Amino acid sequence: MNELGNILKSGWQSSILNIPTPPPMEELIKEAKRLNKESYKFQRSTLLILGSTFLMMCYFLLFYFGFRDTVSHIGVGVMLGCFFLRIMLEAYSMFQSKKKDAGQAAIENLETEKKYLHLRLRIHGFWTYLTLGGYTLGFMLLLPEFSLYINSFWMAALVCSYFIPGIILTLLIRRNVLKEIRELRSVVEIKAKLLE
Repeated sequence: MNELGNILKSGWQSSILNIPTPPPMEELIKEAKRLNKESYKFQRSTLLILGSTFLMMCYFLLFYFGFRDTVSHIGVGVMLGCFFLRIMLEAYSMFQSKKKDAGQAAIENLETEKKYLHLRLRIHGFWTYLTLGGYTLGFMLLLPEFSLYINSFWMAALVCSYFIPGIILTLLIRRNVLKEIRELRSVVEIKAKLLE
């Protein structure tokens, strides 16, 4: 019987040794901060790209092309307005990111992270598609005036040069957006683990 007791005791001890220990709380917090910092860097680079693109668009659409038709002016306004809206949404999101306080109580911090994730999902979802649709509508409103100065072959090339690179860029950007959302979801999961 003593031998059986020793076997059971050694079995229990070996099973205790095989239980993976959860990472220390400090490591989880450090990982959450790193992921938040990565998300902020992604937003900052997105804002920089959007801002410089907006300035170039303003130059070309307002000064270089010199549109004359009212429909073209509406198209320019819609394009620039939608682009500016997207820039403002990204800036607002960055502002919200900086408002997150690691010193908050754990439950409040988790709720703040969840709200921020929801905000990023809305920006990358509804608002991005709305601004992209408005931008495309604005581009289409420019085509009648372009057709006055460009033959049909070059009009087709112009339309293709809008949509084909647009689709490719959308797919590339989407990959980075999915990475950001994955990281933000990881932050929420880490904060939830800290509460357990």
